Amino acid sequence: MLKTIPKSNITKRSFSVYKEFTVDNGAYPIESASISNNKSKYKSILSKYYNADANVFTFYGRTSNIANLGSERTRANTIQIISLPQEKYGEQIKPNSIEFTDLDNSVSFVDDGNSLLTSTTPLYTLVSLDFHAAELVIEDNDGETFTLTIDDLDLDTGATILSFGADSDSIIFGVVDFENGTLTTTTDIEVGGLSIDKVAYGNVFYSDGLFVFTQNAGIGNNYLLKYKSTKTIHETEVLVSVNEGQFNYSQNPSAVDVVLSGSYDFTTTAVNNAFPAGTKKIREVRDITRKSTYESTVNAAVSGSWDDYFDSSSVDPTGSYLAPYITTIGLYDKDNNMVAVAKLPKPIKNLPDYDVNFIVRFDT
Repeated sequence: MLKTIPKSNITKRSFSVYKEFTVDNGAYPIESASISNNKSKYKSILSKYYNADANVFTFYGRTSNIANLGSERTRANTIQIISLPQEKYGEQIKPNSIEFTDLDNSVSFVDDGNSLLTSTTPLYTLVSLDFHAAELVIEDNDGETFTLTIDDLDLDTGATILSFGADSDSIIFGVVDFENGTLTTTTDIEVGGLSIDKVAYGNVFYSDGLFVFTQNAGIGNNYLLKYKSTKTIHETEVLVSVNEGQFNYSQNPSAVDVVLSGSYDFTTTAVNNAFPAGTKKIREVRDITRKSTYESTVNAAVSGSWDDYFDSSSVDPTGSYLAPYITTIGLYDKDNNMVAVAKLPKPIKNLPDYDVNFIVRFDT
């Protein structure tokens, strides 16, 4: 028994699933490249990912603002590379899932969701620090400067209150390096909604499983990397409706009368290395009808009819008279090829005077 399922009963949706991986230098060692060492790879990476003249059609990877691509992807004379095989990241590495720990230097890095790799200890580019004027000037990756007022500073603990306009923020100074022009803090500087870029140490290209460390990284050879891979799952949901009186005929040959109109010969086509051509006899079915009564093949005294359910439904609300049970649902394509089979956790009685709905879900 077959029934056409309307398109309105079929819905599809896609969603991403993630799997966490942990890898280290034992499986994927860090590779160094420069203009004099591993020259071909160095030039290839810079040409593909670090082209400052790239546009929306030619650049690779993610960026928060393509206009700032040159500052977000800083070139370096020497780069350190970790390349993962696709089986380890799927469609892409999930943004904001990276935890990279440099075991040699006890430094950790994370990604910002737009390919930049930054230290878990915020590092900023320091332009000037004037204690007399109580001013701190910081420069972001785009060359924009931010002048902050130092409202309070405890030189013993590093506890500092910075303000910008009417807003203020409490942070703790870590290291002020005047020689290299950097400032380390324990937390991000966020005053009055300012977005001050931290110093980036490189980039991750999520869709290629590629990590490139460039500016000031100097990572060691031993590392531990945690991240999540991405896989898109496509779920199909099919609403199968069994209306009143549908699919309520017994499939037992003893319950139906089959009228045959004879047979005919059908010539089959040979299939190489499978079976030769030949002739098969096809029995032609003219009609299938329900028997008016049925009898037990074991005890002839036991008999009944298809009307028993309707005659006895008032005293038999569970409908035990000839109500078949549904255990399996098969889905076919337009060419009558079975594409999916759904097994019910327990048989469902198909009462002749009730509608029943089934929802079948499968992933591809």
